[in-house]
Amino acid sequence: MANSTLLPNQFLGVNQFLQSASGAFQLILQSDGNLVLYRMTNHHPLWASNTNGKDAMRAIMQTDGNFVLYDFHGKALWATGTNGKPGSFITMQDDGNLVIYEPKIPVWASNTAQ
Repeated sequence: MANSTLLPNQFLGVNQFLQSASGAFQLILQSDGNLVLYRMTNHHPLWASNTNGKDAMRAIMQTDGNFVLYDFHGKALWATGTNGKPGSFITMQDDGNLVIYEPKIPVWASNTAQ
């Protein structure tokens, strides 16, 4: 069973993903460097980091509460801007929304609820 949540210091590597509990939605770090949220019933993209072609290596839920996509050189390519929220985690919800919680209050969302 795929994981739906990243806790602090956990990350996605290339071709790894978070999947909603129902399996209907998936966030994947593609080999082209783009972090994409898909509706799996028709493989339709709902959200993307728009970082294709940028050599992304990992997307990490940092201990400071920021979810950041890094390249092979350690350069940040994209971030949620939620630093200053320690203890936060990111989760792929069954409604299609990717959300960061601190720890019970939502502080960032992809706004892709279906």
